[in-house]
Amino acid sequence: MGYPMHKFLAALSIPTLAVLLAPAIALADPAAASQCRSGLNAEAALIYDKVLPLVTPTTVLRDMLKEQTRSMVMAGSVDMGTARDSATAAGECLRALRQ
Repeated sequence: MGYPMHKFLAALSIPTLAVLLAPAIALADPAAASQCRSGLNAEAALIYDKVLPLVTPTTVLRDMLKEQTRSMVMAGSVDMGTARDSATAAGECLRALRQ
């Protein structure tokens, strides 16, 4: 009947490889994202820096930005009056990672 374990390992290696390469796929254009970040105001850059390490291939950026920005407003590091605009600007730069 052959070597069923080899077939199993071969079948397992394809999804494993996809998981290992997923971060590279998610970070499609880090140079563009970094250049975009350099044009952000201080508050938007702070949000960008907070969210960047949390971005994965399955991250819903809008939800992550909302969650993290709300946390930063509660902590006093982001002004409530400008939080939405700053998060939107940071989100535009983070989207460059997926293009």
